[in-house]
Amino acid sequence: MSKTKAIILILVIFILTFGGLIWYYFSFNPIVPITGQKQDQPTTTLDIYDPFGTKANDANQVYTDTANPVPAGDTSIATLSTDKLRQISAEPISGFSVSENIQTKKTDIHYTLRANGNIYETYTDSPEQKRLSITTIPKVYEALWLPGGQKQIIQYLKEDTETIETFSIKLNPSTTTLNEFSGGIDGKRLEENITALAINPTGDKIFYLIHSTSTATGLTAKPDGLNKKIIFTSPISEWLVSWPKEETITLNTKPSSQVAGYMYFLNSVTGSFSKVLGDINGLTTKTNKTTTQVLYSDSIRGNPKLYLYNIKTKESKLLPWSTLPEKCLWSNTDDKIIYCAVPKAFLRGEYPDSWYQGLVSFSDDIWMMNTDTGAATLVYDIEMETTNKMDLINLQLDKTGSYLFFMNKTDLTFWSLDLNK
Repeated sequence: MSKTKAIILILVIFILTFGGLIWYYFSFNPIVPITGQKQDQPTTTLDIYDPFGTKANDANQVYTDTANPVPAGDTSIATLSTDKLRQISAEPISGFSVSENIQTKKTDIHYTLRANGNIYETYTDSPEQKRLSITTIPKVYEALWLPGGQKQIIQYLKEDTETIETFSIKLNPSTTTLNEFSGGIDGKRLEENITALAINPTGDKIFYLIHSTSTATGLTAKPDGLNKKIIFTSPISEWLVSWPKEETITLNTKPSSQVAGYMYFLNSVTGSFSKVLGDINGLTTKTNKTTTQVLYSDSIRGNPKLYLYNIKTKESKLLPWSTLPEKCLWSNTDDKIIYCAVPKAFLRGEYPDSWYQGLVSFSDDIWMMNTDTGAATLVYDIEMETTNKMDLINLQLDKTGSYLFFMNKTDLTFWSLDLNK
């Protein structure tokens, strides 16, 4: 072979080899746009529902936070939102409030971020977000807002991870504009290790439980902890509580499919105690604001069945949905109407235990029913409309019943649904 041909052959082999390397590199390492470099996604475990005093959900409920996290409430990049469905916060929250602002005539939406306790405000008719506080309170597990949206009671664990801290917080007056604010929050510490807490309908009293190794004690007080009064004691320490009517508090034994559950009415003035429902495995309940009817479920037949119980007649009616009362809501404008998040399917498990512990999650549809006639309407199929699966909790309506608000249990994001569209 001549020297010239050898040189040409070497050059051809070099060019082919170099071209092959370039093809391999760009085929298996796609170019990432400058606007967002591709990075690994760290995960942060969330403790969500834990009524049994376990940590089973720690290993199952995971929130993924990207290297460039979505700003709180920035709906412009909430790709799963529609004209009807809006993502208010892409970050996990610990609680929210929906209230009518008398001065502006707007519906104010306040919510508390779970990671740092910061408070934000937005509106039903605008995506604008206002940050109302910058006080850092790490890992707020629950934020219960009082009516009016200016006060809340928050709970979090101290650094020892065993002591429950509870604070009553009030927003200071502020001249807040977008990304600029003055004012802040004032807080008063309540008793340690409050295990259950409810707020009365007018927002001027709270009921809470504390317990020793052998006794649970229930007290009423002002939201700042003053004027405490013991109205309840019980050898049973694990209760779920709510306060649907001014003089009536409900207590429900914490539910399990393996244990008979009971539900009681407690008079907030006299302390009188009366059984409403009992000897029902997996019992959970939701009482209407007039305390005349109760939604309840059982786990006697496997998947939870939903019933309507009439307090006066003591009669139960089986409703056509398999869901939990915690995923339902009584209408603000018509006491015959209920809204419920209804799972499309149930995975194999013990209910409600598996759901509370975070071992299973649901893909819900939103339904509405007239409890007098039994007529039911599908309000929104989330998975069909957005291709996203949501497990709804903490359902709430605005005053006019035009918007439905809820949290997604799987990641604690905050959403609203326009019921008029």
